[in-house]
Amino acid sequence: MDESSPQAAGPRTLRRGLRVLAALRDHGPEGLCVTDLARYTGIQRPTIYRLMAALLEAGLAHPVAGTKRYRANLAQDAAMPEPDPRLRLTLPALRRLAERTGDAVFLVVRDGDESVSLHREIGGYPVQILATYAGKRQPLGVGSGGMALLAALPDEVAHDIVARNAACLDEYGGMTAHEMLRLIENTRSRGYSVVGNHAVRGALGVGCALLDAHGSPVLAISVTAIIDRMPAQRQREIAAWIKAELARLGT
Repeated sequence: MDESSPQAAGPRTLRRGLRVLAALRDHGPEGLCVTDLARYTGIQRPTIYRLMAALLEAGLAHPVAGTKRYRANLAQDAAMPEPDPRLRLTLPALRRLAERTGDAVFLVVRDGDESVSLHREIGGYPVQILATYAGKRQPLGVGSGGMALLAALPDEVAHDIVARNAACLDEYGGMTAHEMLRLIENTRSRGYSVVGNHAVRGALGVGCALLDAHGSPVLAISVTAIIDRMPAQRQREIAAWIKAELARLGT
């Protein structure tokens, strides 16, 4: 069968997924990051991201806590992990937003100085921004969901997080600590975050945080699309839709 034919696409994807899974298996509990996976398998990083999203969703791989690495989960008697209660709470809202916007919708939470994506819901528009996936970690504030969480923290806490993350921010589209502090102020004055061209080139995200009774951020929901789909008016509309869904969660 011609490898470039549509009929070959399914088997080719399966073979690549198995190569990624085998690499994770061979490296044991310490796991591998996406860059290492690309080097060991010869598969390009964008494809690794897509394959990892499928493996994570299927429970065949898990993030290694506190790192950017992933490990295989191949034990036959391994129980599937319990869904995060924040995902159970928000999943209907995520699906409604994906249907309404047509774009990718993300559930993001804070873990120390990082944001963690818990879920990605894909919309119906033909071009989707999918580089972020369940289990992915990045410095808090790099993406629109993480920025909504960061901006909801007290000044001292937020500024300390930015300072601790400053050395690695340049990896995300040339982000700087100064620019992140500016984004925090913009998010607070606007009432929602708008972050573009940092974690993912050519993308722009809008995010809002859900706060608890003490004003602390619990989670954030963000919508990310190609920049052409995100003029200022649509950013405001999407923020309003996210806030309406978060208000339903809080009642």
